[in-house]
Amino acid sequence: MPAPTRADDERWMAEALALARRARGLTSPNPMVGAVIVRDAAAAGRGFHSRAGAPHAEIEALREAGGRANGATLYVTLEPCNHAGRTPPCVDALVGAGIRRVVAATADPNPQVRGGGANALRRAGVEVLVGCLESEARALNRVFFTAMERMRPHVTLKCAMTLDGKIAASDRSSRWITGEAARREAHRLRSECDAIVVGIGTVLTDDPALTVRLDPPGPREPLRVVVDSRCRLPLTARLIASGDPGRVVVAVGDDAPGAHVEALVSRGVTVLQCKSREGHVDVSDLCGRLFGLDVRGLLLEGGSELNWAFVEAGLVDRVAVFVAPILLGGAGAPTPVGGRGLPLGGGMRLRSVEVRPIGEDWLIEGDVTHPDGKP
Repeated sequence: MPAPTRADDERWMAEALALARRARGLTSPNPMVGAVIVRDAAAAGRGFHSRAGAPHAEIEALREAGGRANGATLYVTLEPCNHAGRTPPCVDALVGAGIRRVVAATADPNPQVRGGGANALRRAGVEVLVGCLESEARALNRVFFTAMERMRPHVTLKCAMTLDGKIAASDRSSRWITGEAARREAHRLRSECDAIVVGIGTVLTDDPALTVRLDPPGPREPLRVVVDSRCRLPLTARLIASGDPGRVVVAVGDDAPGAHVEALVSRGVTVLQCKSREGHVDVSDLCGRLFGLDVRGLLLEGGSELNWAFVEAGLVDRVAVFVAPILLGGAGAPTPVGGRGLPLGGGMRLRSVEVRPIGEDWLIEGDVTHPDGKP
């Protein structure tokens, strides 16, 4: 058989990426990974990582391939692991099965293990190529890469606004700016994140449940996080009354009243005592604490001031803006991001921007270009 060409490698890697996507929203804190074992120009085994703690994609593909894995090529969307965690290292299984060549889309971004799997395979005599469809693989697992490279959650700022940039009318009413299709898509975004974060102002004004409402239901409910510097969350809030209060996290400042904190804790709410910055919860400290709770993907649904706090701290990694084709006007009507603002030359610029219609509305999505050049 002739050696596989670059086009061959990309064709099989594209299939591995498609397999990985089947587990979207199910694998956190792990990445989505797909694998295809190819022998004699035909697929011998396929697999994907279905959830945290389940067998890795490589192992599933090896099980399907059986003896046909001997002398075959493995296409996998992330460098195989060489360390034992919830599951044994994949490198040992690959070498034992006789895999001759491994093509990985990306190296593992975890600084503690990066390159370890590839190097172990090479030492065992396996040919290794890393970087096939790398940008596509990074985009698929942007949450995981941000978490590993920055050691904090990947933050997506999500909002709905009018064509003239208002997230509510002058009287602060906001239901509903966008149509039903856009609201369904917003719930899909919720279903794929680990936590939703809002400010106490949103809770006091709208009393949201912050649950995922999909038909059929989503696979899980994300944590519901309220940034509440002075601990004003009412004990009667829908957040507590609906769903599991154990999935509610309240971030308070260092001078929050102890009695109310204890009342929330007694109802099963998790209270995070965060550092304060200018009288408000330090959102950088909050992100670090949420990372410690295995939050990797954070959906920011804040008002103007909370959104500004994340923007000012350089914590926003992606933006998803639903735009309704209506005009509201009003000098006092709130916009998505408040605060002091940024100079024109220092604005938060997006890359890889996608614009698509959602019913009667539009969804604009893009990744933030950080000052260090990393996604």
